[in-house]
Amino acid sequence: MTPFLFLCLVMAVAGRDAHNVQLSQAQKEKVHQYTAQCVKETGVKTDVLAEAKKGHFADDEALKKFTLCFFQKSGIVDSTGKLNVEAALSKLPQGVNKADATKLLEECKKKTGKDAADTAFEVFKCYSRGTKQHILA
Repeated sequence: MTPFLFLCLVMAVAGRDAHNVQLSQAQKEKVHQYTAQCVKETGVKTDVLAEAKKGHFADDEALKKFTLCFFQKSGIVDSTGKLNVEAALSKLPQGVNKADATKLLEECKKKTGKDAADTAFEVFKCYSRGTKQHILA
């Protein structure tokens, strides 16, 4: 399993009552590109990414930096790690319930950390734990 499935831009983790949605081919290509760049830039280990994809979030500085890197390249957080809800919504694939996503993103936007990477990671964990949709890449 490749680590790009971990973030898939919308920060989704499967739940018991989840339903699946597909990324477009263009979205898949961007995910691959950003993942490769951010893995190289941060040195995050693929096993840490694989565990995060399963919903097990290690308190790992490289994982936090990866999250910030990926989200910045995606345009959904700024340099401080603050979430841009509108930008995040615009990146969601078809099939995602936008009203539910908006409500959850607005709640997760309030999360903060000790620095930009920690803040982006807290936002990611919040959304991942709150969503019922699983993104298939």
